[in-house]
Amino acid sequence: MHATPYLDEVRRRAAEAESRASAALADLAAAEAVQVALPAFTADVRDASELSVAECREQYVARFRPLLIRSIGALTDPTPWTLAWLREHCGQKCAAVNVGGSQMAASCEVAGVEVMTIDDLAQRIEARSSGRSAYLYDCSLPLKLPALCERLAVPVYFAHDWLQRTRRLHAFSRSWPSLFVGATGTRSSLHIDQWKGHFWMAQLCGAKRWTIFHPEDAWCLSPSWPSEAPRLEPTFPSLDEMEAQPGQYPLLRLARRVDVTLRAGELLLVPGGAPHRVRNGESDADPAVSVAIAANFVDGSNCAAAAADLGLMARRAAAPEHEDRGAAAAVAGLDELDEVALSADDARSAAAIGVPGVA
Repeated sequence: MHATPYLDEVRRRAAEAESRASAALADLAAAEAVQVALPAFTADVRDASELSVAECREQYVARFRPLLIRSIGALTDPTPWTLAWLREHCGQKCAAVNVGGSQMAASCEVAGVEVMTIDDLAQRIEARSSGRSAYLYDCSLPLKLPALCERLAVPVYFAHDWLQRTRRLHAFSRSWPSLFVGATGTRSSLHIDQWKGHFWMAQLCGAKRWTIFHPEDAWCLSPSWPSEAPRLEPTFPSLDEMEAQPGQYPLLRLARRVDVTLRAGELLLVPGGAPHRVRNGESDADPAVSVAIAANFVDGSNCAAAAADLGLMARRAAAPEHEDRGAAAAVAGLDELDEVALSADDARSAAAIGVPGVA
């Protein structure tokens, strides 16, 4: 495989993680002392009635701090969207669905993907006891279920996405919001979202159990960058496996983490670059179906990092004619933005909004 800036960066990240892990393993007690002295990593719980847009963006988004917001009010029409309602209003629409429980197995391998109707998805979820569970994961509403876009609102805290304010169209112009529908037992394995994108999720029905690690502690999670399919973001072993075998994964306990349950009517912010694992259901016995909407976003806090990664993705292939045009267009769009003016505009609009719903 020919060397490219993309592959060079993949190798650099892998080497840096390996170096940090090796140093920590050589003296675990000293490494633990260093980690304990680092700033705490917590997920504050705030009520929307007392959280201003400006405070959310300045104290949480810009500082890469997880945040759970309660009592966010109605984001969809009707409120909430249920599996039965989705089945009635878009049952014949098709989407790619992870089957076999998505990443249910300890190996974290995706069991498979099938294109099916929303009606078929509902039937598969209802028949999950037969081992035929299905998980609608990150389904783009603008691209796959556009009629639903007229029935939802983006939370005002995160309605300032710079990717939606570029002059030109690009790979992510119409990616979000996306829809997640799954029963207890389905999950997404431990991963990092691409290009350092911040992420929000609004829980409409049911619940999700989140584990979020500090963005700077991915090296503690036994990351790997498989050479056969090199990606900027690493893959990780199953978190269940790492927790069950602490002797084999001694660095896991060094990683700063938060565990939080996201329930209906609540909104979660996950900072860009943070490894996270998500399990559907309040518990392993929860009969409720989880329905949520979500999106990645870019603003002044992560624009430079996002543009850098997108630029590498655009030039992943050695041959210029094989450039990823969608990623290249996203970089070009972000590069055209006046970051100083946009940041000032975001600050003014946030101050004008104040606390949502409070005059």
